[in-house]
Amino acid sequence: TATGPMSAQRLLIPTLRALLIAFALFEAVDIRLYAVRTYGRVIHEFDPWFNFRAAEYMVAHGWGAFQAWYDHEVWYPLGRHVGSTTYPGLQLTA
Repeated sequence: TATGPMSAQRLLIPTLRALLIAFALFEAVDIRLYAVRTYGRVIHEFDPWFNFRAAEYMVAHGWGAFQAWYDHEVWYPLGRHVGSTTYPGLQLTA
């Protein structure tokens, strides 16, 4: 087996690559959880609030009513036809 600087370099590059990927993954999770650590487990932005309201509406009124729902509380002053402007996957799985 070879020893010396060449074999050390062969071990160093994959090790540095693995450490860099691990650091990037840690930073990605850390950035994503910043709002949870700072403000707690609260829905902060409007899109999640809409999805939450839409899931509640679907549970209360059913799929057909959800598809025909015209929500006057969003996209002021016009409102929004939810059935044709929403991907319903989130509401179906909620």
